[in-house]
Parts: sequence; structure tokens; C-alpha cells
Amino acid sequence: MAKAVRERKCLVTGEVLPSERMIRFVVGPDDVIVPDLAAKLPGRGCWITADRTLLDKAVDRKLFVRFGRKALGREGKITVPEGLSVQVADLLRKRCLDYLALCNRAGQLVGGFEKVRSRLEGGKSRLVVMASDVADNGRSKLCRGIENIRVIDIFTRDELSRTLGLENAVHLALLPGGMSESFLKEAGRYLSYLGKNEDQ
Repeated sequence: MAKAVRERKCLVTGEVLPSERMIRFVVGPDDVIVPDLAAKLPGRGCWITADRTLLDKAVDRKLFVRFGRKALGREGKITVPEGLSVQVADLLRKRCLDYLALCNRAGQLVGGFEKVRSRLEGGKSRLVVMASDVADNGRSKLCRGIENIRVIDIFTRDELSRTLGLENAVHLALLPGGMSESFLKEAGRYLSYLGKNEDQ
């Protein structure tokens, strides 16, 4: 049975969307607003669509302050950390890389140009993670003649190599599986936050 998708209302727009496309925030210790990317922290939370401009609007319009006072049921000094939108971007990026490492451990990731190309040609993968600093023609060579491939190229070679414990992680293919699906959801949320679309 398919897992039911939970929906939440955006604090800024009022739009109701699947929670996986949103970011939860709670009032943490000392009445400080805390991002809860895993949506597991205790307490009443508010949700904002994964979009950096909307998060900035929430801060500018003092929506977190209003939410915090309502959540606590009292007046108080609700603090929004300086640079919250940057903090969220960093956390989303780290979460994507953590899931990529889990894909590797689960055997759902293949690295190396020839191995990746082989999986793509054989129809065993349709999702490629490619280093953002790969040579200009590297991408066209890898994907030449193959249709309907998703390419995510927002992480550097160094980031991918450190995350996966590989010497030179440039071309990666994700194989079908639960961890790959989880990575794709996290990557989609991060790309949405950055205002980017997944490459098709």
C-alpha cells in the first residue's frame, strides 16, 4: 500500500502542498526559531514552501514572531537567527549529500564514466549526479543518444568525493531503490529552494 502523502499549509502563501516540498520550523530552546528539515522535532511547527524568497518574506514580515507567540500561547521575544535562509540552504545541501552516502552504502549508486554510461545505455538508471565542475563536454558525452535522463549537477567534485569516500567522484548513476527515491525527494526540495529546476 502506498504511503499517504501529508499536506501542510505554507505560512507565507497559504497554499497547501505535500510536506516533502516544504520546510518545517519550530520554536526551540530560548524561544529561537529552528529549522526542522526532518520534521521530527517536538512542539507545534509551521511550514514554508521550499523557496528561499518565501523564507526571506516570512522573516521580513515577522511571520515567525507571530507564529511563535501563538505556538507558545504567550507573549515573548521570539528570535529569528540571523542568516536563517543561508543556514537552511546549508542544511538542505548537507541532507542531500548524506542521502547520497546512504545510496552508496545501500548499493544503489555506481561511479565512473564507463560504468555510468553502461547503466544508462542498459536502461538500468535514469538519474545521474554529475560534478558541477566537470569538463564542459563531459556531460554531453555521457548522455549522448540517451533520452529521458535526469541530471543533478549542483555538487562539486570535492564534495562528492568526500561524501562517498572516492578519489575522483565526477559521474554517478543512481539505481532504483528506496534510498535513491529519498535522495531524489531531498534534491528536489533543495533545487526548489534555490529556485532551480531538475535537468531533464
